[in-house]
Formats: sequence, structure tokens, C-alpha cells
Amino acid sequence: MTETHHAGARAFLKANGFLMETKPKRIDSALLKSLDPGNRRRIEDIWAVRNMGLSSGLEMYEVPQTAKQAALLFSHDWPRAAATMEWFGDVVRRLGCRSVAEMGCGAGFLLAYIRALAPSVEVHGIDAAANLTKIASDLTGRSIQTGDYCTAPPHAACDLVVCDFGFDLANFSPSERPHEIAEVGGQPYCRNCSDDLAAQFEPYVRAWRTWATPEAPLAVSGRFGNFGLVRALMNAARLVGWELALDLSRVLKVRNIEGKPERFPALVFQPAPLGSKMVSDEQAAVLFGS
Repeated sequence: MTETHHAGARAFLKANGFLMETKPKRIDSALLKSLDPGNRRRIEDIWAVRNMGLSSGLEMYEVPQTAKQAALLFSHDWPRAAATMEWFGDVVRRLGCRSVAEMGCGAGFLLAYIRALAPSVEVHGIDAAANLTKIASDLTGRSIQTGDYCTAPPHAACDLVVCDFGFDLANFSPSERPHEIAEVGGQPYCRNCSDDLAAQFEPYVRAWRTWATPEAPLAVSGRFGNFGLVRALMNAARLVGWELALDLSRVLKVRNIEGKPERFPALVFQPAPLGSKMVSDEQAAVLFGS
């Protein structure tokens, strides 16, 4: 699959303060300059602890207070953000959605992009960081919910539920069972690790389902580095009645700001009628390997 440049989303991100085509140190410098002294020291401490391997650095998401600061914080990941935004926008268009709910919406850039593409689409979102949901509310002109999407009651039932890197695999526990290596469609994976991860994904997917109408699909993108992760999400989705839609799913490919190639699945799951044929591991492995 060839790389795409995602010009529409890229222009949107640039117009909203993302710093592009520059070195990571310049991005960090611009972010630090945008912060008050207290938050500047705070994020420098977070970076130092993360760089020592003592933390995932997720606390940095609590720092931005403005859309500009959020844009600078996320600028390191702008090629990926542009790629997924274009893809989600295409999914919304192809499915003719009238309402979209984003799980882990962060500062709301994806929701704002969807509103720019289709102003008639109603958008909803939820994120655990109150500073980011305030920014998202300002960007979208909608009241974005603050809370844990696994436990918080939904604001609405929507035509499409999306999650764009709205979860962190660092929060999942590794399997304690012995590795059991299998291969399907040329893709190796550990069966036990995949099965145990599916059990951890289930509460997430079950919670996302509460934001959906009965006919609504789910669209997810994330850094699934091996087929076992895709299989885990696929099996968790089945438990709540969502089946992988191969015709709408794909593998996105970009080059990050350091010029290195990255690839990650962008997956759509649709409600599966009782007794319908399931997508096989072999079919999903072919997609993952494309």
C-alpha cells in the first residue's frame, strides 16, 4: 500500500497551530516558550522522568491550557494525525453518519476536523483530561465530556463511534501465561498474549458500545505493532456484536517527523447479525500484512 500525503488534514492541522517540517527540538522549544514558568518546569520534569524510562510520560497531556499549546504538544505526531484524520473523515463520508462520538478525544482536533468537513454532523466526545476537554469544547463549539469512558455514562447514542489513539497500551498488563507462538497468514503472534489482551480490551469496547445506536459501527486506529494486537481487538469487539469490516479497514503508512516509516491499522467494525459469518484470522492477517 502506497503512502499518502493527507493534504486536507495537514492544512487543517497547520491552520490550528501544529508545527510541521521542523526538528523535534524546535517543536519542544516552541512548546516551552508557550507555557508559563510553572508548567514549563512541570513538563521538563515529565520529559526527564520519561527519558529515564521511569514513566510513560502520559502526565504531559494534563499540561496544555490552550489550543496552541495542545497543537505544539501533539506536533511530534502530526504525520500520523493527518493520516488518521483523513481516514476517519472518509469513513464518516462513506457511511453517511449524522453523529459521531470520539472516545479519548484529547483536545478535539479530529472532531473539529469532522465538523469542518461536514458541518451538519453532530459531534460528541469524552476524555479524562479536563484541560483537554475544555480546549475541545472551544474548538468544536460543543460540550465535550470529561471522564473515564469505561465508567462515565454517555451523553448520546451516535451513528459512529471512533477511537483515534484514544487508549494507551502501556496501561494493559502483559500476559503471565507461557508464550504460545502461532502463525496465520504469514503473521506470527502469541496466542496466550493475544487472548489475555482481548479480555482487557473487552471493557473498553463494551463501554464504547454504549455510545452507539444499535446499527452504529466502530472505527479505531492505533499502533498495533503485531497481528496479535489486531486479533485481540477483533475478538473483544465480537463479544459486543461488532465484526471487522474488511472493505472499510486498511493499513495506513506514513513517515514520521524523523523520516522513518510507520504503519498502523485503521479498522472498522460493523454490527454483526446473529449467525453471520465471522472474519477469519487468516483474512485479518492478510489485511494486517498489506
